[in-house]
Amino acid sequence: METVGVQLINALDEIDRLEEALQRIEQWSRAYPLEIFPEPDLKKAQALLEAGGMTLDAISAHAMRHAIEGVGEIARYALEPKP
Repeated sequence: METVGVQLINALDEIDRLEEALQRIEQWSRAYPLEIFPEPDLKKAQALLEAGGMTLDAISAHAMRHAIEGVGEIARYALEPKP
């Protein structure tokens, strides 16, 4: 049986791990600042993409899927059982 001290140390280690995961997600949220990547003209982009046989929806879904998969990877790491 673990002592209260060991339980406390384990709990603090878990808090540190979860905080690290939250910090990584927060860093992702700042990855594409508007100063460097200004908002595009979506109507123009849609017209250009459609002229090339693509849709803005498909491009947007791909980009969102990539971002969410990255956040999911961070969350899975934070939630995986600890040894």
